Amino acid sequence: MKLSRPFPDFHPRKILLLQLRRIGDAVLCTPAIRAVAKQFPGAQLDFVAEYPAEETLRSHPQIHRLWVAPYRGFWDMVELLRGLRRERYDLVVDFFSNPRSAQFTFATGAKVRCGLGRRGRAWAYTHHFIEEQSDEDLYAVDIRLRQLELLGIPGDGRKLEIFSDQADDQARKRAEHVVDALTGIIVAVAAGSSNPSKRYPPDLTAQAIDLLRASHMQVVLTSGPGEEEYARRVLEKVHYTVPHFDNAHVPDLTALYRHCALYVGPDSGTKHVAAACGLPTVTIFGPGRPSNWNVPDDPRNVLLAAPCKFRPNCDELTCAKLGHIAQISPREILAAALKLLLE
Repeated sequence: MKLSRPFPDFHPRKILLLQLRRIGDAVLCTPAIRAVAKQFPGAQLDFVAEYPAEETLRSHPQIHRLWVAPYRGFWDMVELLRGLRRERYDLVVDFFSNPRSAQFTFATGAKVRCGLGRRGRAWAYTHHFIEEQSDEDLYAVDIRLRQLELLGIPGDGRKLEIFSDQADDQARKRAEHVVDALTGIIVAVAAGSSNPSKRYPPDLTAQAIDLLRASHMQVVLTSGPGEEEYARRVLEKVHYTVPHFDNAHVPDLTALYRHCALYVGPDSGTKHVAAACGLPTVTIFGPGRPSNWNVPDDPRNVLLAAPCKFRPNCDELTCAKLGHIAQISPREILAAALKLLLE
């Protein structure tokens, strides 16, 4: 990755970072947030995210103001654009660089506005990150840190962080109510994903849970909004009694993961929340580039990638139709879990 023009040598008083889209995308920005805050300790650092991804950044000690970008609503959008303009930011870094985030960036009127130099949105930025072929296989965290390095901001490690449960007493009490009834090693199994192509089949998920329980582990099945039906289908096939942590938002999951020893589930936002809580993870990976979404050379994060002849250019609909992810066996999941817990 290269920068289109030299970055000015200045000390910004107000900085805005942007990352739209999903929960995992926001979590993967936390090393970048830490790096910017360390480089400019006296500056005001704000962030723009979408709901529910903004839940991952609640109570973050280095974020002064968390802006929530509306999905729709003309006047809500106007109010956001006006608010961003009023702040008079000196430096804006748009990690996502889609047409909406480019519009938000341009609206700030900041002297220095950085984003990817992609067609149809490069107009919004004063400095463009120019992508190279070698960037395609980079871990998402490393991409953001490399962008910051081009701005003279050194990285401060890959460690993910999350604080969303710290000011949420209800989330902590809800998690404690579940774990207080359990003894021994607790494994959190995520029921599904908002992306159908990333969902491990319910019957195989149930088999994996049964194997974990037969190996003397306590299992909590988690599901988020919109995943209730999928979780129900899993529970119908499980032979053991398993608590269901349903309708779990990010603060709820964060509070629960603080009590767990392991995460098992799909490549989704829940996996990155678990990693930010310090959990070892077993990721059941469907379509996409595994290198983009798993920290490299980390034995605490095991990725079981479905065999796919189309990888890395997987088409999600094709992968889902062919059932590639179902070729990962429950016994592979058990073996990975045991290895992580015994090391």
